[in-house]
Amino acid sequence: MIKPSDIEKATMTHEKKRMAKNDYIAYYVGRKLSYILTVPFLYTKLTPNFISMLSMVPLIVGFYFFYVAKSSFLLIIGWLCLFLWNLIDGVDGNVARYRKQYSEIGSVFDATSGYLAMVVTFFAAGIAAAHVGGVLNFSFENNELYIIFGAISGIATIFPRLVMQKALATLKDDSSIDSVKDKGSFGPYKVIALNLSSVSGGAQFLLLLAILFRILNIYTIIYLLFNLIVAIVSLKDILGRN
Repeated sequence: MIKPSDIEKATMTHEKKRMAKNDYIAYYVGRKLSYILTVPFLYTKLTPNFISMLSMVPLIVGFYFFYVAKSSFLLIIGWLCLFLWNLIDGVDGNVARYRKQYSEIGSVFDATSGYLAMVVTFFAAGIAAAHVGGVLNFSFENNELYIIFGAISGIATIFPRLVMQKALATLKDDSSIDSVKDKGSFGPYKVIALNLSSVSGGAQFLLLLAILFRILNIYTIIYLLFNLIVAIVSLKDILGRN
């Protein structure tokens, strides 16, 4: 019988652990739970790429709940869908490494799911802030602005990554962007930024708190500013050294 500990031993290499462990909530909570969820998947014939596509389903469903929500109850259901994505997103890689079932397109499927989650998380928060509001009144003349804030915030999380991927594909020497790519070598400030921006870690946990304490409007404004700052700093690291 396959045990979660067997999956962890087979899939968590030293290098991968070094890269992943700085994202504390994602590593110590989400990844640990993903090993448990991986067990039943290993008894199926589902491929890692199919599991990656499957992980996008709860993202879409969760986004729908955030869109229609008029109460915290529906928002929590939406959040649980996003958390389910978090777990399934770890399953595809676990299955691929456990079975040694790799493919060149596999990382593309995985990245697609991750990029979708980045946009959905902050965009959904902005929509909920516009429709549900919050305990503290930060109302604008037009609350629909929160939707724009959420959209910009989501774009800001993926744009530096897209630029980095282009740089990796174009530049012969990618040492200039190691400081952005290598999470294992992050200093304390970058580790804090990583944990706060991670949609499978800190950002997702804080989203739950924002729902429970009805401060989605504050969450949306703070993450708009935070994600823009992180995007600017990341782009400076990627482009400023070439």
